[in-house]
Amino acid sequence: MNTYKKRLAAFALAALMGLSCIGCGKSDGSSQPTVTQAETTIETTTTTAATTAKTTTTTTAETTAETTTPQTTTSATITTAATTAAAQPVTAPPQAPTAPRPVVQAAAKPLQNTVNVSLDSIVKSYPRNTSVILYCMDGKTLYSNAPNRVYYGASMIKLPYVYYCCTQLEKGVHSLDETVTYTDANYYPGSGVIIHRGSGKKYTVEQLIDYTLRYSDNVAYIMLVKMFGIDGFNKMTKEWGYGNIQLYSYSYFVDVTPNFILTSMKKMQAKSTNSSRVWQAAWKGLLGSEGLYIKQCFPNESVAGKYGYHGEVYHEACYFGGNEPYILIVMSEINGIGQCSDYLANAAVAARKEVNKYTAQKEAAKTTTTTTTTTTTTTSQTSPTEETTPETTSPETTTPEETPQVTTPPETTPEITETYETDEDTDES
Repeated sequence: MNTYKKRLAAFALAALMGLSCIGCGKSDGSSQPTVTQAETTIETTTTTAATTAKTTTTTTAETTAETTTPQTTTSATITTAATTAAAQPVTAPPQAPTAPRPVVQAAAKPLQNTVNVSLDSIVKSYPRNTSVILYCMDGKTLYSNAPNRVYYGASMIKLPYVYYCCTQLEKGVHSLDETVTYTDANYYPGSGVIIHRGSGKKYTVEQLIDYTLRYSDNVAYIMLVKMFGIDGFNKMTKEWGYGNIQLYSYSYFVDVTPNFILTSMKKMQAKSTNSSRVWQAAWKGLLGSEGLYIKQCFPNESVAGKYGYHGEVYHEACYFGGNEPYILIVMSEINGIGQCSDYLANAAVAARKEVNKYTAQKEAAKTTTTTTTTTTTTTSQTSPTEETTPETTSPETTTPEETPQVTTPPETTPEITETYETDEDTDES
């Protein structure tokens, strides 16, 4: 019986505690911990009397109130903090500026098995957008892929802009010997050498042109733009048929297309034959350009080139001289410089194979043409001899003794005439 009474007292205690929680009016689920404490109390009161159980009830109720209050407060505090954090906009950290492409690059590595790999397969296997133009200076385009695709040009715009500067120098607008002082107002991060030499140093226009093309110097380019302006350049691009490629007062680096860069290189190369000091200064800068991956594949050749790099794009435009001069333009989006450098090397090697094949075809065609011309000349030299023969024999067969027989030649004369006509027909065929 004593055990029965103890159990009955415990159940009565549990009921009283349950009513106590319902009465407090909480709806945040705090009654659940109270029930757990009640069950714990049931276990602890099994060795006490009913009076002791009643006392324990009061104590437990007070303890429960003290325990549940801070739990509720803590929960509310966490919820409020989360709500406040969600309400405040999250500000992304500022993007770090794109690191300038180093002037000296590790040599690109063309594939070892490119002997049987075509330029088209290399281009088509590139994982991102890319454009390639292979143009021979005799006017033949050997390969073209997406020549009008628009890319952020980065430093490629420096090539046509220097061309524009040279046209103005030819007209007497400024001179190569004119000097400009570098100040902090011309500062521009990225590639080049001027920013590392400090402000206050003077540079000639000729040096600015050379640095812009040789080192892809951003500061040199900015200083040229501030000297020569943008209106004349924008007019020039419109005259070339690229009116959508324009410089702005707030942006000297703009979008370009591969065809626009090809046109720029063709025009610059055409002027390189000019002995003018202006054009020679620009061409020397291109010949001395550093850090081009395509150029590195042909270390023993004279290659004029320009590269452009910024973040997710990399481009190169190169002119190759020699027996079959040509221009190779490669513009692409990139995942990383390493991947792009190998791609450029592979494309350059494959492009050279295409040029060699084209040269061989031209030589074969020349040989065939020469053989045909020689045969025709030989035939032409032989024909007059055949025509002369009747003229030589005719006077010999006609002697004074035969003069009285003038009435008989009419039958023979037509035969001679027919012989001439037959020979002439044979020669024309």
